[in-house]
Amino acid sequence: MTEHTANTAATEPKIANPIFAIAAQAAALRASGVDVITLAAGEPETPTAAPVVAAAIAAAQDPVTHHYGSAAGMPALREAVATSMRATHHPGITAGDVLVTLGAKHALHLALHATTTPGDEVLVARPGWPGHTEVAVSVGATAVAVTTGPDFLLDVAALEAARTPRTRALILANPANPTGAVHPPELLAAITRWCHEHGIWLISDEVYDAFAYDAPAISALSAAPDARDRIVTVNAVSKVHAMTGWRVGWLAGPAEVLDPARDQIGRTITHVPLLNQAAALTAVHDQATPRAAVEAYRRGRNLLVERLNTIDGVDCAVPSGGMFAFPDVTGLLAGGRWADTAELAQWLLEEAHVAVVSGTAFDSADHLRINFTIDYDRLAEAADRLANALT
Repeated sequence: MTEHTANTAATEPKIANPIFAIAAQAAALRASGVDVITLAAGEPETPTAAPVVAAAIAAAQDPVTHHYGSAAGMPALREAVATSMRATHHPGITAGDVLVTLGAKHALHLALHATTTPGDEVLVARPGWPGHTEVAVSVGATAVAVTTGPDFLLDVAALEAARTPRTRALILANPANPTGAVHPPELLAAITRWCHEHGIWLISDEVYDAFAYDAPAISALSAAPDARDRIVTVNAVSKVHAMTGWRVGWLAGPAEVLDPARDQIGRTITHVPLLNQAAALTAVHDQATPRAAVEAYRRGRNLLVERLNTIDGVDCAVPSGGMFAFPDVTGLLAGGRWADTAELAQWLLEEAHVAVVSGTAFDSADHLRINFTIDYDRLAEAADRLANALT
């Protein structure tokens, strides 16, 4: 999902969120002349592809985009998204099932706004991206954390144990942030049908779906098409096309969700800026960029995980998808040199000049989150710095 990378001067107030705080400190160090390698961001390092930028420039020169558009989004973009989904998710998806949003976080908010009321409960994974909890709070719901297994996968038994009469939705990221876990088709189908059986909405966050390195990340719609009337799919161009700042996402689901979501867009933002949608349209049609990104990121993943596992006290599973390694550093903390992973991350920034994120941001105090979607040579240097500092 979307993470803002702060560019904050050292004199500004302390930022409570560990993700933002470490990024702000790294930026301040870099501004003072220190060569900091940032592996803390929740976005690829690469710029948006030139053809996408060119499409935005062309749209800016077209008077049509200077005026109001549809609250549902540009018809061409909705059709392009539906076409893409039909190829990988469900043959019945049409443009009428798609709503363009101001990024994936906005799509999540709209989905929960349409499916919950204040006081309802929303199940989220632990460890998991804090934005899932925050979006539940944004609609007056309560986020209920469900602890994943040792492989970071949810299962029906854990979900059933967390279910109450107030449970209205489950947000499931596949692949997951920060763990990179990819739910296999059989498990995803079981979870989806459990939701359907109990009248629980499955909000399927698939923003990392293109970043699956060992096997395809299956959509909930594809895993259990018979439960389609309880599935809301959320995605965006943000990660796979390095367009986090463009703020274009979408949700796909039944009219029961899309109609109130579209009304909410009309009442608030009117519509997603047409220039941004024009850029996203070009991105959705581009299949080459995601393929190249996956190959580059797989190489970076393998390098980083292999290097981390040479460090005594570090145990790093190979993430099946996403953009992050999520090493368990319990062995490092056992020595007592660092009180927690927040202190360890601070020390690595100051001593190794590498920015990583404490697992406390994701409700997992014994882990670090480390982004591997940067230039390969810089990633190799960062991995060496981490290994040298901790050896």
